[in-house]
Amino acid sequence: IEPCIPELESFLSSVADACFRVEGIEGAGFAVRIVDDAAIQALNRDMRGVDRPTDVLSFPTVNYPAGKTAGACEALLREEFDPDTDACAIGDIVISMDHVRAQAAEYGHSERRECGYLLTHGLFHLMGYDHMTEAEKPVMRAMEEKALASIGLTREE
Repeated sequence: IEPCIPELESFLSSVADACFRVEGIEGAGFAVRIVDDAAIQALNRDMRGVDRPTDVLSFPTVNYPAGKTAGACEALLREEFDPDTDACAIGDIVISMDHVRAQAAEYGHSERRECGYLLTHGLFHLMGYDHMTEAEKPVMRAMEEKALASIGLTREE
């Protein structure tokens, strides 16, 4: 798929570094795949039983204790250390570039900001955050916004 963001890899790396700084962890690693809507729909159907495209999917490898996130689970992260990558593998993220483009237009901000947000959202899921309850949602959103603001990816008017 044609990426819409110049120097996508270094951009995604800087977004990830911001997320890890905000969470207070070092040495974490993850895989990210940029796909189109057809590919993410197939994954969503096969992995979650939801037969429609989505913007981002996260597949964590760490099972954090209830109420804990990566920053409070250094020992768990060390168990995921992969000597081949010299990092603690916390999971995989898949982002739909079709959704990046559409949502950036819908929300009135840049594709760069939307892609950064989707990676941030996926990474905080990999670090143990969720947004399924009213109590969880503001905590996860605050972490996402803090990470994005730290690298100047605030919501554009």
